[in-house]
Amino acid sequence: MTRLVIDASALLSGIASGPRRPPGLLLAALYRGIFEPVVCPRLLGEVRRGLHKGFFRNHVAEQDIERVVLTLARASVQLRDPRDPPSLLRDPTDDYLVALARTARARAIVTGDKDLLEHPGLHPPALTVRAACELFGLDLS
Repeated sequence: MTRLVIDASALLSGIASGPRRPPGLLLAALYRGIFEPVVCPRLLGEVRRGLHKGFFRNHVAEQDIERVVLTLARASVQLRDPRDPPSLLRDPTDDYLVALARTARARAIVTGDKDLLEHPGLHPPALTVRAACELFGLDLS
């Protein structure tokens, strides 16, 4: 089965978007088991912190945040946080995503982050949410 690392911003967009928009479609595909998402405690922590911020509080009630994070964790392959990931990106805080994807043998990292999307020769490659939806033949019409 295809493994993907989906960054926190893309996961948060899926939680907040409508079911017919690419982030919502990808999140629904995650929960249907169309692919194997890979997470680690650091990634789940980023999602948790994001859900506590203003915009997302309009989409997820405070008392439901832990349930949402736990549901995401249970639907995913959980690995340990990468230790001392090699420096590859302009933003070193994202190097752990590359290390996580490599450890998991993920096909790609799903993100909207230009540092990842435009990094030459990144392995595994970074894909936009829309490209990930197209990869699985999800209806974008």
